[in-house]
Amino acid sequence: MYKKIFFSFLIMAVSAGIQAQTRKIDTVAVTILDKMSAMIGDLSSCSVTIRSNYDIRSKELGLVKHSDEEQLFLHGPDKLLIRSEGDKGSRDFVYDGETLSYYSMDKNQYGQIRIPASIMEMIDTVNKLYGIEFSGADFFYPGFVDDILAESKALVYLGLTKVDGKECFHIAGTASDKTFQFWISNDAFTLPLKMVIIYTGKELSPQYEAVLTDWQVNPMLPDALFNFSAPPKAKKIKLAPLSSKK
Repeated sequence: MYKKIFFSFLIMAVSAGIQAQTRKIDTVAVTILDKMSAMIGDLSSCSVTIRSNYDIRSKELGLVKHSDEEQLFLHGPDKLLIRSEGDKGSRDFVYDGETLSYYSMDKNQYGQIRIPASIMEMIDTVNKLYGIEFSGADFFYPGFVDDILAESKALVYLGLTKVDGKECFHIAGTASDKTFQFWISNDAFTLPLKMVIIYTGKELSPQYEAVLTDWQVNPMLPDALFNFSAPPKAKKIKLAPLSSKK
């Protein structure tokens, strides 16, 4: 009987050791991400510039690098403006708490989706139904850290480094289908300055990189900023959901 008990404890110890080896979660990294998430969650408003570089697969050329620059203005809980310039064209996304308006400056056309919700609920819904993505949105989710921990096989604090001359915490992690890195400012605001994701589960492992600059914390943003008015001669189009494109 004592041998059975001994071997039971031995198996439990070996099992715990294997789990510890296969999943390495650094508490320092978690603490920094928690502080960043809490800081963003406490903001009533903010603005930030997001410069992103991302890979799109070409049959002839493999992965081709593309880039966009976006100005994001957010007023919680239900107002958002994103102005984007880059390889996807010149376009605006304006959300006033009731309707999401999309405007293409290149084509002078716009579409609207009525969706009364909070900013995060709106982003989730239009991403799922229309495939519309918003750069840097992950950082604004209340469950950002919980989601990272749920999928991470490893999460490690790598030390201090600099992004655009600003000292920041460097954090890296791995999941089953991706690797990721975050650079978080080492100052009173603890805001994200850079993010890199490598999608190892996809063919050729495409990358996404975003650099966040010009953070403004709790600026005065008038409601009029989030009111969309169609420019003269702009053509209204219907935004088709993903289900209709199959």
